[in-house]
Amino acid sequence: MAAVSSSSAGDDSASASVSSSAVCGFLQCATALYQDVFALHHDADGDDHGDDYAKGGPSTAGERLAAHAGPLGDSLKALKAAQPGPDGVDVHPLSTLPGACFKVAQDLMLHLDIISGQLQSKAALDGISFRDLWSLRDVAALGTRLQELSQKFHDDVDNTFEVRRLPLPDLTPSKHNKDEPEDRDALPKEEGREDKGKQKMRRINIVPGDNKFIEVPVHHRPTPDSIVHDFILDTLSYKSMHFREQEVTRAHSKTFEWVFQPSTSTEAGKEEISEHPFSMWLRGDALGPIYWITGKPGSGKSTLIRFLFDHEATMERLDSWAGGKPVLTAGFFFWTSGSREQRSQTGLLRSLLHQILSTHPEFAPAAFPDLWKKLKTLTTKERVALQLDWSVADLLEAFQGVMDAVVPTMNVCLFIDGLDEFEGDHTAIIDFFKNLCLGEKGQSIKICLSSRPWAVFQNAFEYAVPNLRLQDLTYDDMYRYMRDRLRQNTHIRRLLKHEPEAGEGLIKATVEKADGVFLWVRLALNEMIRKFEQNTGLASLSEVMQALPTELNDLFNLFFFENQDQDELAEAAIIFGLMNARELAADFIQNDAANALTLWEFAFALKGSEDDQAAVSEEVKQASATTAHERCQMAASLIMHRFSGLLGIHARAESGNARGLRFADKSEDMSEVVDAAARRVTYIHRTVRDWFMEEPGVMDRLVSKTPADFDPHLRLLRSYILQMKNPLEEIEHHRQLDEWWPGIALALTHARYVQKDARHLQRAMVNEVDKTISWYWLRKDDDPYDHWARYGLGPYRIFTIAAPLWQPFLCLATKFGLARYVSEEILARSAVEGKLSDKEKELQTAESTPLLAYATEFLCSRNKTIYPLSDPRLVALLLNNQCRINPGPNHPYTDFWTQQPRTPWITVLRHLRDARRRGWIEYYDVDPQGTARWAEIVKLFVELGHADKKAVVAKDSWDPEITAAGVMELLEQTYWAVEMKELVDLMRA
Repeated sequence: MAAVSSSSAGDDSASASVSSSAVCGFLQCATALYQDVFALHHDADGDDHGDDYAKGGPSTAGERLAAHAGPLGDSLKALKAAQPGPDGVDVHPLSTLPGACFKVAQDLMLHLDIISGQLQSKAALDGISFRDLWSLRDVAALGTRLQELSQKFHDDVDNTFEVRRLPLPDLTPSKHNKDEPEDRDALPKEEGREDKGKQKMRRINIVPGDNKFIEVPVHHRPTPDSIVHDFILDTLSYKSMHFREQEVTRAHSKTFEWVFQPSTSTEAGKEEISEHPFSMWLRGDALGPIYWITGKPGSGKSTLIRFLFDHEATMERLDSWAGGKPVLTAGFFFWTSGSREQRSQTGLLRSLLHQILSTHPEFAPAAFPDLWKKLKTLTTKERVALQLDWSVADLLEAFQGVMDAVVPTMNVCLFIDGLDEFEGDHTAIIDFFKNLCLGEKGQSIKICLSSRPWAVFQNAFEYAVPNLRLQDLTYDDMYRYMRDRLRQNTHIRRLLKHEPEAGEGLIKATVEKADGVFLWVRLALNEMIRKFEQNTGLASLSEVMQALPTELNDLFNLFFFENQDQDELAEAAIIFGLMNARELAADFIQNDAANALTLWEFAFALKGSEDDQAAVSEEVKQASATTAHERCQMAASLIMHRFSGLLGIHARAESGNARGLRFADKSEDMSEVVDAAARRVTYIHRTVRDWFMEEPGVMDRLVSKTPADFDPHLRLLRSYILQMKNPLEEIEHHRQLDEWWPGIALALTHARYVQKDARHLQRAMVNEVDKTISWYWLRKDDDPYDHWARYGLGPYRIFTIAAPLWQPFLCLATKFGLARYVSEEILARSAVEGKLSDKEKELQTAESTPLLAYATEFLCSRNKTIYPLSDPRLVALLLNNQCRINPGPNHPYTDFWTQQPRTPWITVLRHLRDARRRGWIEYYDVDPQGTARWAEIVKLFVELGHADKKAVVAKDSWDPEITAAGVMELLEQTYWAVEMKELVDLMRA
């Protein structure tokens, strides 16, 4: 039985049993309550029972609900007793199963109290239906939440607990416009907005110098098809779209050629020549539209898919199948170690659509008919401002549209690698591909799929479609690969020539030990060649091979832990920590291109205090080729040695892998080093990453080897600064922030995650980011407020009318959630406030947006930005350190976007009001970063910052005027959550 609360290791089983019993009891009584609520809601929609609750029949809504109050109250008490004790102070209660259930139980008790009161009131006797008392969205959310909690209890605690599939009400599509603009109530009206749908007019002067004008229609020329097509391709593409395919190892010479070569067999004394089943599948329809390639981890499935996708023999057979029709091919390689798009259905569909529309632009209107029409009518300015957010539903519709348009005139063959690396419902992705081949379209579509032999794929494909098990077919390929690799070594080649029988035995024994796992042979060969000694001959190679474990995980353990001493393991732990830190930061800001570190990024992150000093003291200078080569060589050597070949260094194009890097003296030629610096460091195979991340004990053991003072995020922040101070390209001063912005966003995100900083380097390095970018920035001398960070806070058109920003970088750092940096910077700036000149003080206008407003900008939703949700710790810090550069919650300022008067407190209230309207607040929210977080921020504003309880939020284009207390009451009436009731009570106190 897994722990259901944050109990310490010393807690006995009785405590866990109490927690388990409390959770089980709550789920049972809450499920019973839900079933009654669902039934009452359903009855309220009918003709026979709509008014029964008002008339007071034998089974009224009030009576039915009241029956649940006692059991639910008892379960609430039991759950309260199971909450984390003093030993669990660092664990948020909502992150535990008892804590999450306790929260939902509190909300349900509040629901019952409120509804019971309303049903007993006189107003409830006037034909109010149950739907009016308990909203449909609330009911649906409750059912979903109970389903999630029940499944978690079953999976993590008690697998004997029966998880019922609860019925959920149908939610009618919201009339709320999903494309509704951000709240900008006083923005200047767009041209023609007040006459939407009418022909735009242009005023023409009749006679020069005359004040008389006439109006003539403005006829916009339709946007050319080529521009619309290119725009759609640009929005479909993502930077990591081809990374995985490029990183898949190319097949060794003649490897997998058997798939296209006829085989000879003798039966009844007669020779028969037969074609491989896969080749036959490519050539015709007899075997069906889907072919499944499976195999052990490391057997070479991805390499085979790439081989097939690229091979001209594939196209020859597909042409034969098509019978004269053109054949369209596209492929995708799922990669669990890659970016979100590399392991998701959106990434799959975007990539396939991009490939198809790149080669056949004529199908773009069929894929996106509405978007195509819209883009044809947009001006260049409107098109540049348009942002598309691809949902799975949109992409599925587009892909179906393309298939419907393609199939009548072309045949289609898709190659999809790594279904087991898809991050989602594997049954759903299987159904997706099966459904593509249904009906008549199945005769024009072929799909080659690969995956590990997991049960979900075996059940779907093993007996339903033609397939092959790769490890059963690659003996000769591995034999040839090993023989050729050994021959690359001059001394071993001589031994093989003089001792052919021993050499033959060695190769056969190694291949047999590999048991179909190509990766094992590759790693074993690396180790055998590394340890080869000339004077001991082939016998030494055989001894090394015999000593190697047969399982991949055991092989990784030998290479990584047993073959390295403590100092070497510490260096390996640093490399591993840097890779993990980058994955975390890149995933947060959704920069899929930065998911893997480049060799140049590693080059400035591996050294210790020497580079720390350089980051804050060196000036910007272009790196010399010699220095750059030395840096890259050091990084590449350390990475390859400390991971014993378990990491690879890959070029972005087809220029080879790490073995192609030559760090000889290149004089001042930068082309080679620029190529080397841009190469990405990745795991050579999924099994390697799985071992580090999932094998019991590996992660803990690696963390224990990490130096105590090492912080990977601080190192990567430093790396960014040193890269900017040592550019490989010619230095250029300009004002194109977009060029630097991805790196800035990564650097400041790494800065937010810094934890170990005994030398207090974070503030100095964050300021160095500002200083370095400012050095590159081509400043406008006639604008005292000109600063690069200003353009990270909003568009240029707003700056022309907005209040001046006199501390833009500090505002940006606040927006990125750099709590410790902001705290230290406020104290430092306040200390020198009295020393500022009159001119400097004059620039410090009170109209600027204060830090508190930036700290609460993402109160209820990140809304798909690179910024974190508002942090209560940062808000508390700002409220406790109010000063001229950080005024309090009631400080008036001019809103950056609307030019209307605001205070940080009113801004918070507006965020809450807007979040309710937009559906950003969840019912029964058990996420520690959800309602509990923003409710804490509101409490801080009132209790710590003494926010004005009588404040009034002005009406806007979406909502009427409302008081601060009214906002809290509106939230409570909508969600009936305990946190919101507490906020209402706080406002009334």
